[in-house]
Amino acid sequence: MTPDTLHMQPLAEEATRLIKALAHPERLMICCQLRGGELSVGAIETMLDVTQPRLSRELGKLRADGIVGARRESKSVIYHLKDSRIRAIVDTLCDVMLSD
Repeated sequence: MTPDTLHMQPLAEEATRLIKALAHPERLMICCQLRGGELSVGAIETMLDVTQPRLSRELGKLRADGIVGARRESKSVIYHLKDSRIRAIVDTLCDVMLSD
């Protein structure tokens, strides 16, 4: 293996993990909504017309995979994309979905 290959191996593994986490229609749709900024569970639920239990399950998976972060604001939980690398991947996937 070349030095570049050795350096890329862990990065490729991380990218694969992120892509696997996003390889679900509802999780990808949630992330596409979050690229516009932070949203509460209620706002995401309304935008995607998905039931709260299902939404909570998918948000939990996204949190466990390090894709989204959350903070509590009084009684609401507010979600956001975790970092700029994740935002770039989500932006690319959402742009591809919207292009013709």
